[in-house]
Amino acid sequence: MAVGRKIVALNDISRKDPFADGETREIITSIYYPADVTHAQIGFNSYLDLFDPCKEMASIILQDMGVDIEYLASLPIVIINDATPNLVHGRRPVILFSPGFGVTKDMYSYHVEELVCSGFVVISIGSTYESIFTIFPDSRYSKQIEVLSNIKDSDYSLWQKLLKTRVEDILFVIKHLDLLIEGTNLGDVNWDDIGIVGHSLGGAAAFEVAKKDKRIRAGVMLDASFHLLNAKKNTKLGTPFLVMRQEKCTYDELLDELPEEIITSYIQGYERTCNQLVGNRYTVKVQGAHHMTFSDIPLHYKELNVSEKHKTICSLLNAFLKEFLQGQASSFQDIFYGKRPNGIKEIDIKGNLVNSKYLS
Repeated sequence: MAVGRKIVALNDISRKDPFADGETREIITSIYYPADVTHAQIGFNSYLDLFDPCKEMASIILQDMGVDIEYLASLPIVIINDATPNLVHGRRPVILFSPGFGVTKDMYSYHVEELVCSGFVVISIGSTYESIFTIFPDSRYSKQIEVLSNIKDSDYSLWQKLLKTRVEDILFVIKHLDLLIEGTNLGDVNWDDIGIVGHSLGGAAAFEVAKKDKRIRAGVMLDASFHLLNAKKNTKLGTPFLVMRQEKCTYDELLDELPEEIITSYIQGYERTCNQLVGNRYTVKVQGAHHMTFSDIPLHYKELNVSEKHKTICSLLNAFLKEFLQGQASSFQDIFYGKRPNGIKEIDIKGNLVNSKYLS
């Protein structure tokens, strides 16, 4: 199936941008949907097309980061900009996607393609001035501002400011979904069933948004920034959540990943989050995965076998959303309690492996 993409901007005129003096907050989104295209049109799009209409600028920034641009340009995708929507399949639930810190909204193509093919409309929400670059539909662009390029792990005040901004951005998108979809010709989108997926900082934002807006029916946290979640707000949350983490989960395993002072807060935050999730909660780790495995970044650097890890992540994530958003009974349960995808291991609230009787 081909996937269409439309870039749509929203402007929250009620809110000043915390990272740009005097500007109101602009939120740039990519809307992904099933596309009605001929077979001949599929397979000729390059990964770099995700950065239209500012491919040249994006290429320069990525090249400065050590990415082989010729290689990236050679990667085919099934995502086609501004393609005509395919409305044959009827009402589709919406998935909101919140990226990791600095990662652009379109650097999750492996996720997006699979989610759209599984029956969802995906809205990926950019973070202006935080992402390494933000591309506006009118051909403007902005780079990550210097203060965020040099952010320290221990600067909790600035991280909390980023998290607060993310949460407000997502809530604004939810409030204006009708305005966002207007003019896209997507037909009958299911506003009643909204899911949210977030990676890293976006994972923490997904959790906070689900606590604030009951329209979120299911959520997925991908190696979330648990140390940023507020200990004082011990609100119980009954929304079904799948928590997926990288291979290194325990204190000892994380010693070579994070500063020691951060690890304690991270472990405590993960345990606290698990205790707040009082509905259907599933906690797993992905063998062989690191923090950025949940994005396209490893593809940029030609990481070996990352495609297999991406397939593993998608198979469990999609099954979870099919069951808890689309109502496909046992789609997830049959996998989680049966033959799980290779590399998926259940963990407890300490990050330790669960000695399960079920196969994995």
